[in-house]
Amino acid sequence: RQSASASEIFAAALQDYGRAVIVGDKNTFGKGTVQTILPIGRFASLLGSHSDEDGALKLTIQKFYRVAGGSTQLHGVASDIVLPSLSDLPEFGESALKNALPYDEVARAKYTKWSDSHSLFVDQLRRRSEERAKGDPEFHYVMEDMDRLRHKIDENRISVNEDQRKKELQDDKLRKETRSKERLARNQEEPRIYRVTLDTVDKPNLQLIMYPGKLAEAKKNGVSPKVDPEAAASDADSDLIGGGDTQGDGKEPAIDPERDETLNILTDLVDLSRGPKTASANHQAPTSPQ
Repeated sequence: RQSASASEIFAAALQDYGRAVIVGDKNTFGKGTVQTILPIGRFASLLGSHSDEDGALKLTIQKFYRVAGGSTQLHGVASDIVLPSLSDLPEFGESALKNALPYDEVARAKYTKWSDSHSLFVDQLRRRSEERAKGDPEFHYVMEDMDRLRHKIDENRISVNEDQRKKELQDDKLRKETRSKERLARNQEEPRIYRVTLDTVDKPNLQLIMYPGKLAEAKKNGVSPKVDPEAAASDADSDLIGGGDTQGDGKEPAIDPERDETLNILTDLVDLSRGPKTASANHQAPTSPQ
């Protein structure tokens, strides 16, 4: 849902040509239009007045269409494989905006689909992904959060009672702590977290910011493992999220089931594309009778 405009056009082209499997929310944002900015001062000067504070008008002048004929407007690009996500709500997208232009179609272009000769195994990938998601506790958390968010949106109110707000905040804190403990109990492997930037991505040795042994220490103390505070960057592009402390002693790794499942799907696609594995044996030619 958070992919809009140019990224939607790119995803639509890949999907129409059969060059990619689209994974994510049910649909992308649905912005399939082009806008232009017209300064009002340009026209006000004709009336004898002009000011830099006249403002501007933003006008829609064009609409994008896919090679398959449909527009990305309103409907967006439908995912081949849908993953549970907090952003997958009808209130978020072009269709939720006032005066959105309607969806329409033009004549289909002549083109050849790459997937006509190269299978993307979409049905198999979808079945495998659905099975994993059903058994993934992280996706269960996402579904719970979606239900809670849906309830808040439908209720459309918030209490101004101090005691009620404190209780809600305490419930949120307790839920996060419970999930954190459940994650620790499930995780049997020592995590190794590396920091990767454009400057270091091709380096032979990456900077390790979570060291082996931290998981055992965290389980012993009953708290989430923390990464090295000196190595953990606080910039917006960081792959890490705050661990809930305000003392600056580190951040815990981001939990992103959608990203992890996307990597699983990619692994499946690579595996299926290689074809079935066949056994081979060496046969010696029979010896001629003496």
